Amino acid sequence: MSAPAVWICALLIGFAGRGARALDVAEVVRKVQDRYDATREFTADVTQEMTIASLGKTTSARGTVAFKKPGKMRWELTDGDPQVIVADGTTLWLYQPKEHQVLKAPFNAAFHSTTPISFLTGVGRISDDFTATLDGADADDKRLYLLLVPRHDAETLGTLRLAVARDGYDIEGAEIRDPLGNASRVRFEHIQRNGGLADERFVFQVPPGVDVVSAPFTQ
Repeated sequence: MSAPAVWICALLIGFAGRGARALDVAEVVRKVQDRYDATREFTADVTQEMTIASLGKTTSARGTVAFKKPGKMRWELTDGDPQVIVADGTTLWLYQPKEHQVLKAPFNAAFHSTTPISFLTGVGRISDDFTATLDGADADDKRLYLLLVPRHDAETLGTLRLAVARDGYDIEGAEIRDPLGNASRVRFEHIQRNGGLADERFVFQVPPGVDVVSAPFTQ
């Protein structure tokens, strides 16, 4: 399954920027979680970059994303390789127009609480499901960075690195790395919170003439 489907999104922490006091990891985790708990839904423009380690190849795409808790999301990537990814809380759909194919998987199989994307879909919680550390490699006056490692099965699930805005603790980006060294990065812009998204936005209609394939997920 493509990177956008397994990935999409969760939280962030960082160390203090120049001239600022040092931040405690637990304090940042709490503030990010509080901000996210207060966010019932959000929309944003998204830029995605995916690196396949074995091929030494990086591809990019742009589009829009919408999340609504619990368990609903919609990605529409139209620049690059077109894709539509929809989760309705029960089923995950990945539509690839060029392939004339839709991949279908049970939501719970794709997004249990310790998968890196689980936090964005409203399934996981940072302090319960991840070990968080401050990652200051790219931190500046505007953003903090938090590295999240699943408490269980980290060797098979990979890690999540979140970019968080210092002025409001919104999640502005994320990077997922799997155990094979592949990486998927996303950046959110023009974020809108709690705008009143209709549930109908997260209903996927299979286009006529398109094959539906069940993805080989296991619980």
